[in-house]
Amino acid sequence: MANKIEGSVEFKYSSSLESWQAQTMVAGWCMFCVGLSVGFSNLFCGICVGVSGSGCALADAQRPEMFVKMLIVEIFGSALGLFGVIVGIIQANGATFPKHLA
Repeated sequence: MANKIEGSVEFKYSSSLESWQAQTMVAGWCMFCVGLSVGFSNLFCGICVGVSGSGCALADAQRPEMFVKMLIVEIFGSALGLFGVIVGIIQANGATFPKHLA
């Protein structure tokens, strides 16, 4: 099916991009990288919270006075996700899509 679609569609390739095309492409890749960085930071944040939460549950079962200390460690672990979102917002400010397309 893809072979049939490929034969019926014509693509126009030009060797040079217009300014709005280049600006749109750069902004699109910038947004893609923002998504990757925020996604990976929140992935590792989740892993960190999961590992420290497991340790917190085991430590709390053995010694209840360790709960507050372990909770502080978990808060620092979940702050990684928030920092990733802040960095993503800063990165997204670099993406400027053109106002009017040609």
